[in-house]
Amino acid sequence: MTATAIEKRIFVVGVPRSGTTLVQSLLAAHRGVTSFTESHFFSRHFRLLPGLDRPVLTRDPGPRAREFLAENEIDLPADLEPLLETFRGPRLLLAHRTEEAARLLLRLLDAAAVARGESTWIEKTPRHLCYLPWLEHLCGTQTPLHFVHVIREGLPVVASLHEASKQWERAYDLETCARRWNEGLAISLDRAAQGPGHRDHFVFYEELTAAPDRVLRNLLAGLGLRWEDDLFERYAASSPRLVTRAETWKAQVGQRVSAAGSKEHLLSAEQKRRALHVLDLDRYQKLRERARRSESARADA
Repeated sequence: MTATAIEKRIFVVGVPRSGTTLVQSLLAAHRGVTSFTESHFFSRHFRLLPGLDRPVLTRDPGPRAREFLAENEIDLPADLEPLLETFRGPRLLLAHRTEEAARLLLRLLDAAAVARGESTWIEKTPRHLCYLPWLEHLCGTQTPLHFVHVIREGLPVVASLHEASKQWERAYDLETCARRWNEGLAISLDRAAQGPGHRDHFVFYEELTAAPDRVLRNLLAGLGLRWEDDLFERYAASSPRLVTRAETWKAQVGQRVSAAGSKEHLLSAEQKRRALHVLDLDRYQKLRERARRSESARADA
């Protein structure tokens, strides 16, 4: 299986609990694409180390690759099976095989889409936001590549992330949640500054839930996908396959598009004060302005 069968790759990224699952689900309802459960391929197996311009492989990707295929009811292509086996060696040697492993994981995503008879795929792992230059390097310029950034206002994200993380391996305190929002916005802001000719698209959760038809039409146009009149009806049926049983915090996926109930009420006045002290709300406004200019210029091009 080769990447030449793939016509378009789309990564949905953002700070967790910003609405990335909603955007992925809406896009996945399109007849011309396929999507999967979160792969975590790059965020779990490659570390971003100070002083290096590219991440380094630190974990054998084989177990997660097989788990991912099982979640999505896709058989491991025979030509990739022996390649995955080769990463079982000493962890100290994995760094020397960073690019080899990354390209193999990209091939696996391509193969998963082709196995379903599709030539365009959507991968949604929020933390892949930190790996955009690396993903650009891996994908090259031959096949169109798009990044969809999903952004939500700070305090609702902090409250929701704080609550959801209690079900994860490590719970986040409020300050950590706020810093993660700041860091995510900083990356998106830098990408927005690159101008309308770039491959980044920006979806603001509050705008999407207030005017889903308009926002989704604009996003599809930017991605080079045609509008489908029954997309919202298909969204309800196609969404559940993108979520695993363990992801109980995604229980609302597939429901009518509307603003999800905010978890802010779970925070005390003192907790809100602590979060707001860390949140960089000015950065959010700058991102909205840059994203609007970028999308406007793209539409006029």
